[in-house]
Amino acid sequence: MASPSHASGFPQYDAQVLLNSQPAIVTVIDPSTHQIQFQNQAGLKKFGDVAGNACYDTIAGCLTPCVFCRMPEALTSDTVVSNEVPLPGNQFLLVHWAKAPTVDGRTHIIETITDITESKRTAQALQQSQKMEAIGRLAGGIAHDFNNLMMVVIGHAHRLLQQLATHPAKREIELISHAGLRAAALTKKLLTFSRRQVFDPKELDINAAVRDMEDLLQRMIGEHVQMVVVLHPEAGHAMMDPVQLEQILMNLAVNARDAMPDGGLLNIETDRVEIDEAFVRLHPGARTGSFVKIMVQDAGYGMDQETLSHIFEPFFTTKGPDKGTGLGLATVYGILKQSQGYIDVISQPGQGTRFTVYLPRIGQPGVALPVVQMAMAPVAARETILLVEDDDSIRTLMATVLQDQGYQVLVAGDGIQALQQLQLHKGLCHLLVTDVIMPRMKSTVLVEGVKAMQPEARILYMSGYAGETLEASGIHGDTPFLQKPFLPSTLIEKVQELLQNTPQR
Repeated sequence: MASPSHASGFPQYDAQVLLNSQPAIVTVIDPSTHQIQFQNQAGLKKFGDVAGNACYDTIAGCLTPCVFCRMPEALTSDTVVSNEVPLPGNQFLLVHWAKAPTVDGRTHIIETITDITESKRTAQALQQSQKMEAIGRLAGGIAHDFNNLMMVVIGHAHRLLQQLATHPAKREIELISHAGLRAAALTKKLLTFSRRQVFDPKELDINAAVRDMEDLLQRMIGEHVQMVVVLHPEAGHAMMDPVQLEQILMNLAVNARDAMPDGGLLNIETDRVEIDEAFVRLHPGARTGSFVKIMVQDAGYGMDQETLSHIFEPFFTTKGPDKGTGLGLATVYGILKQSQGYIDVISQPGQGTRFTVYLPRIGQPGVALPVVQMAMAPVAARETILLVEDDDSIRTLMATVLQDQGYQVLVAGDGIQALQQLQLHKGLCHLLVTDVIMPRMKSTVLVEGVKAMQPEARILYMSGYAGETLEASGIHGDTPFLQKPFLPSTLIEKVQELLQNTPQR
């Protein structure tokens, strides 16, 4: 490397010292023989002293020049030529080639190698996280629309069963109702994946919860799979919906069982772990802090990288027909996202799979409050209800159900119509039943208007959405709420409960 002269006023530099100061691997190669002429300190540390040997042999482990080598192209180019090189074990290198004349008139190649494995993995993980977020939004929207359709199917089937209790078609109507309920259960899984499901989190002793499930899990996986459970005494507690924790463990255990059709070992282990910035950089979506770790590991078939990139997507499955919906791991992913947790998976074909669940660790569990059961006494049904629902079919169904109970029902398709109805109404309005997401006016604005005109009116929200969407609309755990689809009987019970608590005037 030529240096500026002293006359220029700049100091001279030793080229070898400059190259040794660089963290990248720098190698000078004779292109006619592929012999290594020079290595900087980073290259010596990585490969040892391999001067005089062929670069493809000592660096890449090949018998002939590498297929990814662009050295011939660099000899005819006046710019740097680059290539991203994938290596076994999900490793990646970025290699640059540039020609450089020597003092004796020959041309050598300067090859610069940078290990980009960490940045590549981070980019891939971020892309996967963004893809899962987009799929979640799509799944949540589909589930909302499907819930509205199922509401009409289930509601009318329920009414027909009451009206045609002795009719010969009763059995067929029951089948329609059951199919609708199964469809509603499917959309519930989609809502869980999209983090729009309503949870009931409690402080849980994770070790105790896993211990309580051991018998159930063993029955699920069968006698051909041996289950070993190791509970670390310092694992701790997490804020978690106990039903959702059971769902996580059952889904992971069933997947492990299916991966070992001839039997094998299933390990479940808990522990306490601190997640640091280094882990978060390689696992977008994870957060730093103290976590309860639940590891579920099998000795089954394992999965390749292509399969791993899709396993949390809804309806993706490697199982045969009629052996799974493809929603198990998607549900687990959604539960953990909504619970501020994380899930990591490591797998290779023929070497089994290890899922690691991380739940935010909290203090000792509090004392559970006793649940007071309220008797549902019959009501005179003289009250007036304002029903606001933008779906015509659902609005008609609900109005009919409430009118059958003797209520006076005012109906509206949005908030503006509702407030107009209330202005024209002479008398009290005891209850507002409103969808959360509606056109023209937000439900929160509607409630403010109703309260201004009818201060004593109770409020009952309903929605095919849940979770984050509801929280953004001011709906919290103690807010009276019905998750669509619901049965007519559920609506009646909830209305009676709220009206019984209405102050008498």
